[in-house]
Amino acid sequence: MTKQQHAIVIGGSMAGMCAARILADHFEKVTIVDRDHYPDGAFERAGVPQSRHVHVLLARGRIELENLFPGFEQTVLSRGALDTDFGWDFAALRANGWAPREVYGIKLLHGSRVLLESVVREMLRKHSNVGFVEGARITGLLVNENRSRVLGVKTISSDDRETTSELRADFVVDASGRSSKAPNWLQEIGLPAPEEIVVDSHGGYASRWFQAPAPEMRPKEWWWKAAWIDPKIGENPYAGVLFPVENNRWVVTVAGIAKNYPPNDEAGYTEVLTKLRSPLLSEAVKLATPISTVYSHRSMANRWRRYDKWPAKLAGFVALGDAACAFNPVYGQGMTTGALSALTLRDTIVALGLGHAELEGKFYAAQAELQKAPWGMATGADFAIPGVVGHKPMSNRIFDPIFGLIMQHSADDPVVRMTVGKVIHMLRPPSDLFAPSLLGRAALNVVRGVAKRKPVKTSYPAMPPAQWANATPA
Repeated sequence: MTKQQHAIVIGGSMAGMCAARILADHFEKVTIVDRDHYPDGAFERAGVPQSRHVHVLLARGRIELENLFPGFEQTVLSRGALDTDFGWDFAALRANGWAPREVYGIKLLHGSRVLLESVVREMLRKHSNVGFVEGARITGLLVNENRSRVLGVKTISSDDRETTSELRADFVVDASGRSSKAPNWLQEIGLPAPEEIVVDSHGGYASRWFQAPAPEMRPKEWWWKAAWIDPKIGENPYAGVLFPVENNRWVVTVAGIAKNYPPNDEAGYTEVLTKLRSPLLSEAVKLATPISTVYSHRSMANRWRRYDKWPAKLAGFVALGDAACAFNPVYGQGMTTGALSALTLRDTIVALGLGHAELEGKFYAAQAELQKAPWGMATGADFAIPGVVGHKPMSNRIFDPIFGLIMQHSADDPVVRMTVGKVIHMLRPPSDLFAPSLLGRAALNVVRGVAKRKPVKTSYPAMPPAQWANATPA
């Protein structure tokens, strides 16, 4: 396949860097344009305030990033990330009690967002035809006279807000995230903006970083490496997670739903920790040393810009990842779906060839098919929250109650638990949950669960204390 000359990627997000890696195989030159100046190493940057909070790289995302950037896993681990098993290393309090401890075989990489991003950026820079333009904001699209093809982008300096420039390109990818201005740019050139669907459960969260206590300072009962405490709709609106990251640190995030926003001051944050359904996190941070202020975040609405239904057409332009479909970040789907969106672009280019009249439309259709599953899971969970804003389609009205029961009673059956885990980590499609055999098991678990339901003990994980210290994987 003959390479075209130049492609531009708007935004150096994880999705943007994955897209640049794909395009590097099809263009002589690929340029990532970002409003930030990139740090030299694993450090915060202003354009990604979300990086201060807990990030989840789902198991599927781990696999795909390794495929895109061979050596990614080993590099991240060598720099301090932890390799964990979701079933064995997590103390997870679900709606009906603590999840059983068992080996899932679903492996997670626990590292900070800045570590994961810095390793991907470092590996991307090894491709000689990929370059970065830093400190530049995109102000619009360059198009031909009849507005049928993109010709590049217009930029202005992020530093002085005066220096303007034009960058010409054969192909432009918008990977600027949920705050994408592409709908405005399209309207400025006389094209309609895509339809936008928003589902907002009015959630927010607050996070603080801690230096974790040394192993000898931790109680022998602490078999867990990470902790996850779910809210319980109608009883407790707060969720909490403790994730270990590199350099023996913890990121502890408290989330609130239905406008129960956790405060961003130290006293308020500490108090909310005590309101979780278990005191586990509150007790854990007492042995840790705070090393940051409390960071808050409230931009958590699910937002789907339906480019797949867009009545207009602009050859050479596509919106990818969160710029097209952004999920409530509490479900941890963003980085994984961004990588999969980039791979969908690769598959479309390989199948049709650059310059094909149907390339953009086929890509949007394929990306929407990919995004449908995580969108359904994220919005399905949010629709269960009182006061959620957004239209609930008939499919959600039918399947959400079934999916909710399966999730609620998955702790009662190892087969159901494993299937749910694989679906959450995007290793299997949600349709696996509706297979007749699994629905039958789930229904039986519901009946059994209702018959024997006892008050949930939330103080500590369900494993008897005598077993905590000496437990080993089965």
